[in-house]
Amino acid sequence: SNCERHIGALVLRGNRCVLARSLSQKWKGLRIPSVVPKPNENPYDAAVRAVVEFTEVEATEVRVLKDVYPVAIYGPNGRSIMVELFPLYATEAPPDGPLEDADLEDDETPYDWYTYPNAISKLDKASVAALQ
Repeated sequence: SNCERHIGALVLRGNRCVLARSLSQKWKGLRIPSVVPKPNENPYDAAVRAVVEFTEVEATEVRVLKDVYPVAIYGPNGRSIMVELFPLYATEAPPDGPLEDADLEDDETPYDWYTYPNAISKLDKASVAALQ
């Protein structure tokens, strides 16, 4: 296949997931973080690297969910790539208070947390299919 292979990270915390934005306008909208794996790089390490590179959080702020299998996304955001999406979980607990209080977007940060209904309204069809 002519598709480039990526490793992606679906970061979960409670009933929310992380979506990344490009502060430098490399792309429009939001997406699930993914990177091209380095030669001989463990896919879990690549998934954590995707989170670090796209969200600017520390690697210690997520943990791998090795008992949950990855899923594949073909052609997210109209790109000719295949993304193997690995689930990760945030090590920090969700903020206190009502969940709707945490539904604020901040366009000046590289990521935000989204509930499933909000995430699917922000993602392309291929990415939404992977989350279903």
